[in-house]
Amino acid sequence: MDLIYKKKSIPVTTTSNQNILKYHFQKLYYAIIVKNCNRYSTIAHKQRIDVVLTDDNLNIVSFKKDMHENTFYEDKSATTTIILPPNYFKNIEVNTNFILKESIKK
Repeated sequence: MDLIYKKKSIPVTTTSNQNILKYHFQKLYYAIIVKNCNRYSTIAHKQRIDVVLTDDNLNIVSFKKDMHENTFYEDKSATTTIILPPNYFKNIEVNTNFILKESIKK
């Protein structure tokens, strides 16, 4: 699958397992969607990341760009967390949305 925002896309994986929050990515090259989750913690991370919190329709509720090590971010009105490589989508705005699209196999 691909996650699309303003005509730019990135490969994405989805999960409802919040244990993904315990993994410490050394280098993130794709997006991760964590359903039924409204927070993220970067305890002991090796790289900075972007965290976007959305509703069930992937409408952006809030976001934190360039989140550094040992930071916690939460928004009670969100239902989904999207973890992105740092600065992948440069112009993220609240009240816009992401689109999920099946990848085309070659």
